[in-house]
Amino acid sequence: MSGAAQRKKAAILGGSGFTGAELYRLLRRHPGFEVTFISSESNAGLPVDKYYAGSIHRKKPGGLKFSRISELDGHYDAVFSCLPTGELPKLVRRVAEHADYIFNVSGDYRLADTALLQRHYPETLKHDFEGGWHYFVPEFSEIDRSKKVVNLPGCMAVATIYTLYPLVAHDLIEERVITDAKTGSSGGGKKAGEHHAERTNNFRAYKVHGHRHKPEIEHALYRQLARTVDLQFSVFSLDLPRGIMATSYSLLKEGVTAVDVRKAFYGAYAAKPFLHYIPAGSGTPMIKTVNGTNFAEIGAYVEGRNCVSLATIDNLLKGAAGQVVQAANLYFGFPEEEGLPQEGEGAWP
Repeated sequence: MSGAAQRKKAAILGGSGFTGAELYRLLRRHPGFEVTFISSESNAGLPVDKYYAGSIHRKKPGGLKFSRISELDGHYDAVFSCLPTGELPKLVRRVAEHADYIFNVSGDYRLADTALLQRHYPETLKHDFEGGWHYFVPEFSEIDRSKKVVNLPGCMAVATIYTLYPLVAHDLIEERVITDAKTGSSGGGKKAGEHHAERTNNFRAYKVHGHRHKPEIEHALYRQLARTVDLQFSVFSLDLPRGIMATSYSLLKEGVTAVDVRKAFYGAYAAKPFLHYIPAGSGTPMIKTVNGTNFAEIGAYVEGRNCVSLATIDNLLKGAAGQVVQAANLYFGFPEEEGLPQEGEGAWP
């Protein structure tokens, strides 16, 4: 990247939350993007670098201040929306007038089925939008430049997709799959209702049935592979600030071997820069080794016809801010790894 003239102009909506803060940190270091607008209704007028914990020790803070969304004006190559689920549909028509693409990390445009939208994301149906939206998994989806909104997967959804994609793509497993996803506290955002005293030194089921990532996972696999899974999806709360482990339990079809599974995972992920497949006998995925990075660790373990596949990610990076930067890199022709952390900073031991 040479010269500021080649940098893409970017705005962040919902910049005072956990994901917005991580996204600003990544884009501030990114040679291809220049952030000139960050919204926060409650912090409008406050200097951005004095608000973010990661910036408070900078000797020369930048001059950017939080603005209200109503102040968004001019043209942006990319608007990154980190607004709470349900907020972007109310604003999308106006925001779209100022953006080539809207990259969205909330759930509003992840589903196409009207009944499921009504149940999980009703605001999406209340507000007409002719620009269209596209569900985009950076490792698997094709770029669709005809759609204005590029919607990224949910954090637990994408981790689960990584555990199942090679198995479904190669038709190695029976349709019934059980997945449990364990998530750190930042996955619920700053306004999560779970008290620190309830979560600390504890482990509990957060949502056994009915989580909205379940239909997202099923639809994502069908859209990408034209194959169906019958998924039981349950979510558990971890006593950690960040990190996700998704574990999927499946039954191999008759005649499928551990070698077939290993080949499927190697073939699917060997060329993916952020997906690290750990073969059986070489360890298992961990949360601590991916936290602070945009990597996913993935493993699959076979005993007879029983297959257990796991994936770990940092929910705020590979599950949100890092993933959306990865998607924007692909859309704008930057190297896929540009501006994304390649190793954890002080995360081990």
